[in-house]
Amino acid sequence: MRIVCEKNELQRCVNIVSKAVAAKSTLYVLEGILIRTEEDKITLYGNDSTLSIKCEMKADILEAGEIVLPARLFGEILGKFDECEISMVTEGNNMVMECGHSKTTLCYMDAAQYPDFPQCEKQNSAAMMVSQLVSMIDQTVFATSVSEDKPILTGILVEVEDTQAKLIALDGYRLAIRSETIQSGTDIGEIVIPARSMREIARILPDDESSVRLYFGEKMVTVIADGIEIATRVLQGDYVKYKSILPSEFATRFVADKQSLQNALERASILARQNKTSIVHMSIDGSVATITSNSEVGQAREEIDISLTGKNLDIAFNSRYLLDVLKEIDDEQIVFDMNTNISPCMIRPAAGESYLYMVLPVKTNNAI
Repeated sequence: MRIVCEKNELQRCVNIVSKAVAAKSTLYVLEGILIRTEEDKITLYGNDSTLSIKCEMKADILEAGEIVLPARLFGEILGKFDECEISMVTEGNNMVMECGHSKTTLCYMDAAQYPDFPQCEKQNSAAMMVSQLVSMIDQTVFATSVSEDKPILTGILVEVEDTQAKLIALDGYRLAIRSETIQSGTDIGEIVIPARSMREIARILPDDESSVRLYFGEKMVTVIADGIEIATRVLQGDYVKYKSILPSEFATRFVADKQSLQNALERASILARQNKTSIVHMSIDGSVATITSNSEVGQAREEIDISLTGKNLDIAFNSRYLLDVLKEIDDEQIVFDMNTNISPCMIRPAAGESYLYMVLPVKTNNAI
């Protein structure tokens, strides 16, 4: 193999595919990046058996070939090279890389041992803007379960019907739902994608108005956008019938300034974390919500102005569960809907209906 390409572009592709490279694997070749030449371009591959990523870039192909380079070392070497054209030539069992006045030799592995990239099924698909997909993932993925007790809850449920797409995540304590009108889609049924794969998709894709297409298969989902292809396995099993647990009526509703509420919770949570429970108490009384936290080392009290409809209420929450959602909402006003201090609380932006978050309160005997 003999190729010449831009070092920065090569490093960009290496950084992308490295997200699917296993840190440690019984199959050593999976700790590497496959580099394959194709006419006037090279394609780089990463694969850890759950997530597979490939990235294409332009290059001058002087001699075709394919090799596997250890991902960590390859990425570190590129990161230290100056910004310039890089020449890569195979000599024996080594890849010789020259960039400016720098020259590094790195042993490579046999590409024949590297697994094939998963082929996507194209019967069911959806197209949307990248910014839509990234926003939908960011506003739901944090609510997935980190416990393997119910593996299906470690993923995000994807629903697509015609031009309506929805992502749903829940972990037993909270539920996040984000919907969007997209460019096109088909009815895909129930598809659950691992949270880790969704996080990487959101990190890799540019958060812009370019288009991304998703292909949904029985065992794999493939995401294609701007020279990048990401394939991930799907989780098997029946997802929770989430619609049946959504409250339809509320006895208490208040509207607050999102940033004021977030700031107050962040201050109160500093002491709440000292008890390892992160509990904050909220007293909703007339036009004021009072937020308090108590620990062995101190107490915190915050007041924010609200607009209340319905009954006053005293309730307690895990502060992290509230802050997680507030950090993902850009709207200025936020709505809390509640019934009792032991029933689910619904949180959403004051404008629109595209985002909904449900969180269970914490049962506590402490008075506020």
